[in-house]
Amino acid sequence: MKKPAKTREELEAAIRLEMEDISELPTDLAISVVPHEDTWKIAIMTDGPQDAGRSEMIDAIADRLRAQFDLKS
Repeated sequence: MKKPAKTREELEAAIRLEMEDISELPTDLAISVVPHEDTWKIAIMTDGPQDAGRSEMIDAIADRLRAQFDLKS
Protein backbone atom coordinates (compact mmCIF):
# COMPACT_ATOMS: atom_id res chain seq x y z
CA MET A 1 0.00 0.00 0.00
CA LYS A 2 1.39 3.35 -1.05
CA LYS A 3 1.83 5.99 1.64
CA PRO A 4 0.63 9.56 1.08
CA ALA A 5 3.42 11.90 -0.04
CA LYS A 6 4.42 15.21 1.50
CA THR A 7 6.88 17.80 0.30
CA ARG A 8 10.21 18.35 2.00
CA GLU A 9 8.86 21.59 3.50
CA GLU A 10 5.72 19.87 4.85
CA LEU A 11 7.78 17.15 6.52
CA GLU A 12 10.24 19.65 8.01
CA ALA A 13 7.36 21.75 9.38
CA ALA A 14 5.65 18.66 10.84
CA ILE A 15 8.85 17.63 12.63
CA ARG A 16 9.42 21.13 14.00
CA LEU A 17 5.80 21.52 15.14
CA GLU A 18 5.79 18.20 16.95
CA MET A 19 9.14 18.96 18.53
CA GLU A 20 7.83 22.28 19.84
CA ASP A 21 4.74 20.55 21.26
CA ILE A 22 6.66 17.95 23.28
CA SER A 23 9.80 19.80 24.34
CA GLU A 24 10.69 22.98 26.14
CA LEU A 25 14.17 22.93 24.62
CA PRO A 26 14.97 25.70 22.12
CA THR A 27 14.11 24.86 18.54
CA ASP A 28 16.94 26.87 16.96
CA LEU A 29 18.02 23.96 14.80
CA ALA A 30 17.93 23.69 11.05
CA ILE A 31 16.20 20.45 10.10
CA SER A 32 16.40 19.33 6.50
CA VAL A 33 14.60 16.42 4.89
CA VAL A 34 16.67 14.79 2.16
CA PRO A 35 15.92 11.92 -0.21
CA HIS A 36 17.69 8.70 0.75
CA GLU A 37 17.49 5.58 -1.42
CA ASP A 38 13.75 4.79 -1.66
CA THR A 39 12.77 6.90 1.37
CA TRP A 40 14.01 10.04 3.16
CA LYS A 41 16.16 11.00 6.10
CA ILE A 42 16.85 14.13 8.11
CA ALA A 43 19.92 16.26 8.59
CA ILE A 44 20.16 18.36 11.74
CA MET A 45 22.35 21.46 11.73
CA THR A 46 23.12 23.81 14.61
CA ASP A 47 25.63 26.58 15.28
CA GLY A 48 26.61 25.17 18.66
CA PRO A 49 27.24 21.68 19.98
CA GLN A 50 24.60 19.15 19.02
CA ASP A 51 22.36 18.10 21.89
CA ALA A 52 21.98 14.31 21.92
CA GLY A 53 18.56 14.50 23.60
CA ARG A 54 17.12 16.79 20.95
CA SER A 55 18.67 14.73 18.17
CA GLU A 56 17.13 11.53 19.55
CA MET A 57 13.73 13.24 19.85
CA ILE A 58 13.91 14.50 16.26
CA ASP A 59 15.01 11.07 15.02
CA ALA A 60 12.06 9.43 16.80
CA ILE A 61 9.61 11.93 15.27
CA ALA A 62 11.14 11.43 11.81
CA ASP A 63 11.01 7.63 12.16
CA ARG A 64 7.30 7.78 12.93
CA LEU A 65 6.59 10.21 10.08
CA ARG A 66 8.72 8.14 7.67
CA ALA A 67 6.45 5.17 8.37
CA GLN A 68 3.41 7.33 7.50
CA PHE A 69 4.60 9.49 4.58
CA ASP A 70 6.75 9.30 1.48
CA LEU A 71 8.73 12.27 0.19
CA LYS A 72 7.00 13.93 -2.74
CA SER A 73 9.40 14.17 -5.64
